[in-house]
Amino acid sequence: MRSPLDGITILDLTIWQNGPWGTVMLSDMGANVIKIENPIDGDPGRNVGMLGPSPAAINSYFETMNRNKRSMTLNLKCTEGREIFMTMAKKADVITQNFRVGVVDRLGIGYEAIKEINPKIIYASSSGLGDEGPDARDGIFDILGQARGGFMWMTSLADPEVRYRVAGGMADQTGAIILAYAVMSAVVARERFGVGQHVQVSQLGGQLIIQALALNGFLLNGSVRAMGDRKSATNPLFSIYRCGDEKWIALGCIQSDRYWPQLVAGLDAPELMDDPRFTDHATRYQNYRPLIDKLDEIFATRTRDEWVKELKPRGVNIGPVQTYEDIPNDPQVIANNYLVELEHPVHGTLKEVGVPIKMSETQPYARTAAPEFGAHTEEILQEFGYSWDQIEQYRDKSVL
Repeated sequence: MRSPLDGITILDLTIWQNGPWGTVMLSDMGANVIKIENPIDGDPGRNVGMLGPSPAAINSYFETMNRNKRSMTLNLKCTEGREIFMTMAKKADVITQNFRVGVVDRLGIGYEAIKEINPKIIYASSSGLGDEGPDARDGIFDILGQARGGFMWMTSLADPEVRYRVAGGMADQTGAIILAYAVMSAVVARERFGVGQHVQVSQLGGQLIIQALALNGFLLNGSVRAMGDRKSATNPLFSIYRCGDEKWIALGCIQSDRYWPQLVAGLDAPELMDDPRFTDHATRYQNYRPLIDKLDEIFATRTRDEWVKELKPRGVNIGPVQTYEDIPNDPQVIANNYLVELEHPVHGTLKEVGVPIKMSETQPYARTAAPEFGAHTEEILQEFGYSWDQIEQYRDKSVL
């Protein structure tokens, strides 16, 4: 099956999450991603503490950030290791790295050095805070990204204190997505204009983009809306409610006047329609707390699935608040193949988030589980013209 980036070779130096997820996305698009790791302990993500309930459980962090890739070891701190990297760089299409600003230049493998031997290289650098400015060389992890970019503050506006409440490495994920977006744009530019270039993105920049609507609202009007608890929803038809089975549903009727009659009919609560406090959006806005209390009482009388079955056919925008246990059984997730199964040599069949993109001619897809440490070193080096004798010599010298 062809995919959009078939034939594109990426030398991937990125580690942790803000980078590796970006190259996963590119590998899903068909790119040949060669993960280059230091020979001693490799990507530190291999040892991150997000394991399962037993020592034998799979490292879900590393698996998520490195599927489809091939792993080779290479010591970039020694002359021969750098020479091997430069040989590979001559034939590569893309190099990705997320070391602190300045590290690759000190190693002699920065953009300017690679450009001399491969003018059409796409060299993608992902930093924490951008490559310019007084803090450009600072390191960053997700908690610092959410803090510096304002996301932590914005999601805590209604709380008495700032909270680090969004898990899963949201700032890291966003930065990696921006990296993949930038690399794909550069690949298109090279195909159209014949130019390679240095692509620079940052986790901080990714945080600002994901908040563009809220942040622009502040920049343009000097205000930002705090998201309070559900009892503070001034439009009770755009909120969440607990049902009789302790599960939750979400109402998404932002045009409340349009959906009010259908909702009241589905709730079998004509008294709400007759109540002057709830006549239209303006009056409901003024009396949102008593309306929320009324809706709480009504929704508690039936199960979540019963309410969805009752209200959805009436045109009410409604949906379940799903847990992670619900998602694998969601008929929409199943029908659209949003989850995939991959075979792992040790752990067997793995179920993972797939590629939520459909293309009629060049379909992207998840291919293989994350590689074992250095598993493809010999295979990759042979592809770049190295003999078995050379490889053995490099191993003896701890280059690999």
